[in-house]
Amino acid sequence: MQVKLSRLAQTVQGLVSFCKKNFELLLIAGLIFLAAVQYYVRPQSQSLSEMKNSGFLRVLISDEPDSQYVFNKQHYGFEYELLADYARQQSLELQLEVVPFAELITLLNNGAGDIAVGGILQNPYVAQVSQPTIPWYQAQTTVVYKRGTKRPENLQELGQEPVLASARYYGIEGFNVINLVDDYRGEYDLLNSVAIGTERFAISTNYRAKNAKHYLPDLNRGFILPNTVDLVWVLPKQHDAELIDSLNGFLEEALKQKLPQRLAENYLALPTKLSTYDALSIHKKIGKVLPKFEYEFRKAARRGGVDWHMLAAVAYQESRWSNSARSPTGVRGIMQMTEVTAKYLGVDDRMDMNQSIKAAAKYLNSLRARLPEKIKEPERTWFAVAAYNVGYKHVLNAYRKARELGLDRTKWATISDILPTLYGEPFAKGVQAKNYVERVQVFTDILRFYDLHQRDEEALTPLPETLVETTTQQSGALEDSGQG
Repeated sequence: MQVKLSRLAQTVQGLVSFCKKNFELLLIAGLIFLAAVQYYVRPQSQSLSEMKNSGFLRVLISDEPDSQYVFNKQHYGFEYELLADYARQQSLELQLEVVPFAELITLLNNGAGDIAVGGILQNPYVAQVSQPTIPWYQAQTTVVYKRGTKRPENLQELGQEPVLASARYYGIEGFNVINLVDDYRGEYDLLNSVAIGTERFAISTNYRAKNAKHYLPDLNRGFILPNTVDLVWVLPKQHDAELIDSLNGFLEEALKQKLPQRLAENYLALPTKLSTYDALSIHKKIGKVLPKFEYEFRKAARRGGVDWHMLAAVAYQESRWSNSARSPTGVRGIMQMTEVTAKYLGVDDRMDMNQSIKAAAKYLNSLRARLPEKIKEPERTWFAVAAYNVGYKHVLNAYRKARELGLDRTKWATISDILPTLYGEPFAKGVQAKNYVERVQVFTDILRFYDLHQRDEEALTPLPETLVETTTQQSGALEDSGQG
């Protein structure tokens, strides 16, 4: 027994001695083994045939409003709509994971998705670390600057001034005409730094800079650069040949049908609907006034089954978030309700913020539920917002007139064009409803962007009634913006 114990001790001592002498070698071997295990157990990208078996296409999409946005728990947007069309053709369900742009390709190559989309520009780096599709949209580029500073109107005026660029522009040829400086920050962070004046110039796509004007009202576009950029989608470097062929075939056909162009016109070419003053005003109130009401908006929207950004946007359009708002026409409170509407909704006191917001959410949801089934989201919500303002019967009459005229009656754009002359002559309430919905749409978009990109994370708690009353009295009353 003692001999066996002695031999065991010698063996253990030998192993300890070997480990001490070869510690670095063993450590490297262990790391290699661990990496191999992680590689084989990590999620893998699916082939097209595997997707069809599973029924899902896993998509990583950037958290940028010009690529996609979420409304009433559904996704919409420029790139999302194109991607959804591909998924429908392949009878696949989209599984979306919204991630920061900088993490798209890393997560893709780690097996977290089958495809990555969202403002990805064709450049040497993208081609090196992933497999891009064919270019499917070409965008103009521009230099942005802060409102109130000298505007650069051409390349000569820009001179050798540094122009910051996010990583998506890395290595793209042709930008040597300007002094492009690579920056580690995301593009919206760069645009924000220019808007607040900490940076002088940055480069962006023209459509992004134009849309960002609502989110960053101090941001201005300078001039269009001679260089264009191409948008692509990307697959992992180790990709399925059948899938890339399928995607490229779809995109080629989409380009022939001008689908990307039509989507761009719908999502990216909208006219600026707010003045700089209006944009600055809502951003100021988002910081100072919204926190005092946000809890109630969120709670009422959740219980009423509507989007809280939209509900808050309606309230802003109605009263500029003033619970003490009064109008000579008789409407009252943060939601500017008439006595008739308040009575119908069971509101005893229109100046009671909780009652008014809760009732407005339920009323908007009920209006939406009454609409014809042919109208789908997000159009359905804008029909309901119009009915909230001008009355359900007028919206329904415009819907019927659109059908008589052979127009697409399921689109708000169609109805908004009909309302101003709904009854064959100028209809002031129709003009008001058209403008009302347009402004609510923009305010909703601004609030959504703020929630995603500009918010300082804080716990949402109910506001004490005494503080609500003090704050709303300080906000002041505004003139009536109308409510049906």
